[in-house]
Amino acid sequence: MVWVLLNINLQQASISTLRDFVSGPLTSRRIMERKLWLKSLPLSAYAMLATLMGCEGQTASDGAARIVARVNGDPISAAQLDVFVAHSDTSADSQTRSLEKSLDDLVTQELLSQQAIEKQLDRDPQVTLTAAMAQRQVLAQAYLDHIGQKVSKPDINEISAFYKSHPLLFEKRKIYEFREIAIPFTPESQDVIETRLKHPIEFDALSRWLQDQAIPHTSQTVVRAAEELPLGRLDEFDRLKKGDIAWFKSGKDFLVLQLLNTKEAPLDPDEAAPRIEAFLINQRRIALINSELRRLRNAATIEYFDDIESTVNTSLKTRPPAELVSNDVPGSNTH
Repeated sequence: MVWVLLNINLQQASISTLRDFVSGPLTSRRIMERKLWLKSLPLSAYAMLATLMGCEGQTASDGAARIVARVNGDPISAAQLDVFVAHSDTSADSQTRSLEKSLDDLVTQELLSQQAIEKQLDRDPQVTLTAAMAQRQVLAQAYLDHIGQKVSKPDINEISAFYKSHPLLFEKRKIYEFREIAIPFTPESQDVIETRLKHPIEFDALSRWLQDQAIPHTSQTVVRAAEELPLGRLDEFDRLKKGDIAWFKSGKDFLVLQLLNTKEAPLDPDEAAPRIEAFLINQRRIALINSELRRLRNAATIEYFDDIESTVNTSLKTRPPAELVSNDVPGSNTH
């Protein structure tokens, strides 16, 4: 779907506008609130965001217009540092150290940027294209955040009704311990896996078979609460007995689970209320975004042209491979 193509995680994204991002002081809480939003963007997009916010901050608030450094006369704003720190993978406890390192990294980035402009690399067609696409992604995310602010909170009756209608998530909630095989779901492995899973499965035999077929996979023991399992299959998981096997697709992996143990872990209405509220708000947000996307598409004039595949393939073949400098930002953990 469209928000997936934009690399947007709607279940984790905090709803903020660009103006909110650049206003107010840099605090540990603000850093943590912004991390998830920024993590959804690629490096090129977040670099563009820092640039946009530096300009926005000068009109949005005095705090955001503060200058924290100058490099050959060119300023680095507090807003740009704010974004850079929020995108880094550091804890709130190391905030001071993170600020110092991030500022040093921004100084290095500015030095390299100045040299790129001096060499007129900013006029390179590939650089221009990348910057334009990054800006498009940032603005698209900003608009999604903007319309997401219109979502209303559920009232106490809605929360109570949801609690009563989903006992396996709350009143009869369980925590499950599984042996897990995770198989990356690729076009090459899909048919083989689906064919194999049509037959009765013995967990250890499946693991050996995957090794014999040289199909990449990982094996581990995992603990999953009921809410971490497919909602539509909770009845099935509730009926599992020790040693039983279930499987489903999760993200980019196909998961095969063998039940080891279960533990009762009910949530009373007061404990469940914040979770239910967050879930219902998120569902409303997704519905609102889907509705807006349909409206925009219906109102827009969109033209598609023939032979797109050969055009894209030619572009990819003629482009030299790029060498990227690591930015020390590890990939997000989806487990």
